[in-house]
Amino acid sequence: MASGLPKLTKNYFLVYAPDLPNAQRAKHVPEHIVHNTPLIKNGIIKLGGGLLSSDAKSTDADAHDKLDGSFIIVHGESIEEVWALIKKDVFYTSGEVWDRSKIIIKPVFPAVQDTKFE
Repeated sequence: MASGLPKLTKNYFLVYAPDLPNAQRAKHVPEHIVHNTPLIKNGIIKLGGGLLSSDAKSTDADAHDKLDGSFIIVHGESIEEVWALIKKDVFYTSGEVWDRSKIIIKPVFPAVQDTKFE
């Protein structure tokens, strides 16, 4: 094992979920938050947020209006388990937010685990 890297005891996955053109994201945000809050509190969702369009920056006052997808770091035992979780989210089930055909779930090794954002 490389020096300084953590020895992990859990599996983690990156979910990359781009939006459909003209996604109805705002319409579904309240239900999305309600669904995901317990997953965050239980440590299943470790980190998540919106993907920004290429011309946007996180510091833009209207950044939340420039979202064109989602990213999520999830603790799970398998890709299948994470897929099952994602398929329960309203951004997936509504058919109006995420482009289901473009969602990618990939195992990741989170070498930096205590990242803090302002």
